[in-house]
Amino acid sequence: MAAIHTSEDIIRALREDSELLDQVRRAVMTDEVLALPGQFAEMLKTQNEMQKTQSEMLKTQNEMLKTQNKLLEGQSEIREDIRALHRMYRRQHDDLGRFRGNYAGDAGRRSGPEIAHLFARLHGLQRIFVRPLSIEERGEAMGKAGEVEDLHVRERAWITFQTPDYMAAVSNLMNRDVPLYYIVMEASYTGSSEDVLRATDHAKIIRHASGLDTYAAVAAVRVAPSIESSVFYDVDEFIEANDEDVVLLYQLDEEDLEPVDVC
Repeated sequence: MAAIHTSEDIIRALREDSELLDQVRRAVMTDEVLALPGQFAEMLKTQNEMQKTQSEMLKTQNEMLKTQNKLLEGQSEIREDIRALHRMYRRQHDDLGRFRGNYAGDAGRRSGPEIAHLFARLHGLQRIFVRPLSIEERGEAMGKAGEVEDLHVRERAWITFQTPDYMAAVSNLMNRDVPLYYIVMEASYTGSSEDVLRATDHAKIIRHASGLDTYAAVAAVRVAPSIESSVFYDVDEFIEANDEDVVLLYQLDEEDLEPVDVC
């Protein structure tokens, strides 16, 4: 080994003798320090693996976001489809309601003579003649009733009286020109408070104009719960109530609403 006098000689000797260099390292450095390069390499390897995993996670997250966006777009389309179906259902429901109302009106008018006959025995009649009131007769009744104070009808009654579902004079079949009583009837698929008010208003106008008994009826398949207290299903109970603000319910069946075939 060459003589060593200076620090440069030490460095040169270490560079030239690898075994001496290892001995010096072991003497100077602890095991922990010697292990640092390997640990650092492992750390770099681990960091690279973590970066790869993070990249995969970001890729998966992007795919999930794309899927979520597609789902949101699909939900938006589904909501719009549901709204369109709801609008279509409402139109169909409204159309069906109008059809049912029209058919109920026709069925009620066809049942007018039967409703009138329910009150015949109260007037000692067996065979009756039922004649719907003309526009002129309705106008005359309005003129007479308009002079009565405290008639207790809605102001709207003077309008609805001109377009009733059914109004008729009832007389003895053998003396058809002399009315003995009148009936008024409103018809709906589901009887409502408006039907009751129209029928009772119209009955009050005719009753005061003619001075004769006038009976209010509602023809319906169903009855709204709100008018149960204003409806009687039995003629005798209806008459006994002696109340101008109640009606007799004439029950219509679903079959009654079928259109009548005209041959």
